[in-house]
Amino acid sequence: MSLLRVIALYVLGFILLSSVTAHKVCSKNANLWKSIQYQLKLVENTEMRCDCDNKELYGHKTVGFMVKSSKRLSNVNKGSTVIFDKVVTNTGSGYDASTGQFVAPYEGLYYFSWTILTYYSKYFTTQLMQNDNIIAANYPDGRGLSSSNVSATQSVLLHLAAKDKICIKTESTGLFMYGDKWSTFSGFKI
Repeated sequence: MSLLRVIALYVLGFILLSSVTAHKVCSKNANLWKSIQYQLKLVENTEMRCDCDNKELYGHKTVGFMVKSSKRLSNVNKGSTVIFDKVVTNTGSGYDASTGQFVAPYEGLYYFSWTILTYYSKYFTTQLMQNDNIIAANYPDGRGLSSSNVSATQSVLLHLAAKDKICIKTESTGLFMYGDKWSTFSGFKI
């Protein structure tokens, strides 16, 4: 008999003994007993091992991605999707590096953030799109500078339905965006 089962039986005996003397506590004890039975079943089913491959956290499906652009972009047409092609993390497989689009696998509250670094004397305006709707914009503008690069970061919190599409598009002709580790896009389900 496992140590957890012995402890549970001891606690159960104490609860049953105390419930005889106080009828008002019966419903609370019954709920506690159900909870103990459930927890024992969980321990027995997992054989006291962590189920680390489970993609749930506190009963919620985990979804999150972090991507970056592997190359510099210049003279990108207005309305073009910015492709962040280097995937760092993609839990839940919602982000598609070939299209630059995130598709929500589940309904829920999501947080997104993107950073763009541009060259001095250049700019690269972008906007986050939910389906075909503009949600927020990001405008790093290095015009008027003779040195130093400029970055801008924007964040949004959105309630998405399953299959909603999120992407970053250029708001006007994008003159220059640094790639590598400088320009990134990330999001996760809360």
